[in-house]
Amino acid sequence: MSEEDDPRGDEPEGMVRLSEKPTATDFVEWHESLEWIDHMLTDFPHKIRLAISNWSGLNLLALSLAGLATITGAWDFGIGELSGGGDYRFSGISIFNPESGLFAISSTSFFLTIVSGALWLGFIGVNWQIFPLMRSHAIALMAGIVSVQIGMISAHAGAPDFPFGTNITDFLGIFVGEAILVFILIVVIYRSVIETRDLHVQTRHQHPDPYEMERAKRDHSLAGWTLAIFLFALCINLAGFAGAAHVAQRPPFESSRMFSYLVYILFTMLSAALMMLILWYPQFMLGGTTLTIESEASRMATAAIIDSSNSIGTCPSCDTPSTAQMTANGIIISACNSPDCNGEGPVGQDCPICEMEISAIIECASCGTGASVSDLFPMEDAW
Repeated sequence: MSEEDDPRGDEPEGMVRLSEKPTATDFVEWHESLEWIDHMLTDFPHKIRLAISNWSGLNLLALSLAGLATITGAWDFGIGELSGGGDYRFSGISIFNPESGLFAISSTSFFLTIVSGALWLGFIGVNWQIFPLMRSHAIALMAGIVSVQIGMISAHAGAPDFPFGTNITDFLGIFVGEAILVFILIVVIYRSVIETRDLHVQTRHQHPDPYEMERAKRDHSLAGWTLAIFLFALCINLAGFAGAAHVAQRPPFESSRMFSYLVYILFTMLSAALMMLILWYPQFMLGGTTLTIESEASRMATAAIIDSSNSIGTCPSCDTPSTAQMTANGIIISACNSPDCNGEGPVGQDCPICEMEISAIIECASCGTGASVSDLFPMEDAW
């Protein structure tokens, strides 16, 4: 089989495919429903190795900015603002209120706070530069981090020893923060990436052999990436809890509280690294394709707007223009295959009229050749 005919596309030299790797565990032998555990525990280390071998200096710069932002935001040595408990008579961050807690801190603490904020902005900016397909998702993940932190602060404000000495209202902030995080991770991030991956496999790796299709699905497995999302949620909750618990205590203190201080720094750095892994892998998986990462519903809405700037596919056998079109966002639109339906929509998804799946195999009206959309719109792929 020639390289052009390989349904798996191009791949980085030396990269081992998931379909060629044995699973690290054998939970499936206990019960077939546990196979997802095998895939997660096999895929996650594979993703880490891929990241180590493919990340560039910009990735390391982003990680460095996140680490410096964490340290400068939590720095207290030689200052004593955190270790001393601060002044409980002042609170708030309003710049218009002279009695705001923002003006009650020392000039050094204020300066480090500004520097930490600037470094976090730099972290986001670098991620925007290196993950262009995931820019909106980067903002969403940062919003999830902030929502969890605000929820933890809200809970500890009324109960410094949270979860002890609490009432039901103290849990309201955490409930809202976690609800926002779950919505972002599942609806905004997970759903859009999963559905884009499915479309990518159906269009770029279409093959008449079911075994080859299964190999393509395994090679594009998101089990390890899903585990990264779970670990990210766990890390930001541990970091948020440790940070809020550290500053919520009232003096005099019975201990140095160093444990919560170090837990906050450690898990904040880990959450930044996991956030980059979450953003990196979909970008790496799609390679040079022009697909945008969005949910099926969003893609259907975008596909409804068809203009003259769309690319027209051509038959690989006779170069006759095809009925399939590709939008500027990389969405391939084709007519429904049902003989009694005149609907059209994204390939691999259900027709909006008859609800039958729109096939990724397009038959040429001139020569009758059936070709996959990947042949009608040749493009570079990660693998």
